[in-house]
Amino acid sequence: MEVITYKIDEIIDIPKNTCVFDIETTGLSPKYNKVILIGILYIKDNQTIIKQFFAHNTDDEKELLFYFKEVFKTFDKHITFNGHRFDIPFLNKRFEKNDLNFFIDKTNDMDILKIVKPYQKKLNLENCKLKTVESLLDIKREDTISGKESVDMYKEFESTKNESLKKKILLHNYEDIYYLAKLFKVQDIIDSSETYLNIDYLDTNLKLKLSKYKFKGNFIYIEYMSKDIIPINIQIYEDEYSILGSNQKITVELNVSYATTSNNNKVVFFKHDKIVPLKIDSDVLEDNILSVASHLFKNIF
Repeated sequence: MEVITYKIDEIIDIPKNTCVFDIETTGLSPKYNKVILIGILYIKDNQTIIKQFFAHNTDDEKELLFYFKEVFKTFDKHITFNGHRFDIPFLNKRFEKNDLNFFIDKTNDMDILKIVKPYQKKLNLENCKLKTVESLLDIKREDTISGKESVDMYKEFESTKNESLKKKILLHNYEDIYYLAKLFKVQDIIDSSETYLNIDYLDTNLKLKLSKYKFKGNFIYIEYMSKDIIPINIQIYEDEYSILGSNQKITVELNVSYATTSNNNKVVFFKHDKIVPLKIDSDVLEDNILSVASHLFKNIF
């Protein structure tokens, strides 16, 4: 097993006490396949540090995992790409298989894929693959191989010890974590495409972003997330609606009605000062949902 360390004078803008990591494996099954390379990036002493834990053969896995966790456990948060579904469950299974008493908590992870996926259409992305998302930041790699090609190369490296193959595998992982750290800025691009509601509650200005909405029976539930903590819980109950808020979440519950037009379109609408259609057949009128919530917030706060 080998630990390769790079120190870069460039400081990449990621949150304090946070690392970026990415794994390379011999396959997709954590039950039967092994971890052969982990890259981790973090900021220390005004430098960007990249460490790569590389197994010269699959028998090195336990040693690799041990030294990785010793570095990893010093951080409070971590950034991955598809880490919730792949990297984290895979590592946790391999820690268990190797009798290493360590567990990575998903709740401390910022998964860039999960952040980007709801905005795929807004961002005009053909798909949400890592290299496609990198195009938003005009990232151009030296590395040209895929994850599958990296697996095939490692199998060949393990038997031949070809240094050229090793360099290609390491470069692939290096650029994954280096550019993934830069992808943390994709949140700024998403924020610039978002519509926010600003409300003044007590002495706090709350900047609200629509998180999700759901039609259920005679109600629509609209959830907003605030960038700031709500100072005092909000509890407002009216005949046509209710608004509840705590921590960084505000939920608006609207009583809705149903009607059928002369053209046999089924309409879901909210009636307060006036009638506002929210859904026609299967088409959700998101702008109307936003305008209703905005109108209620402005009248109340």
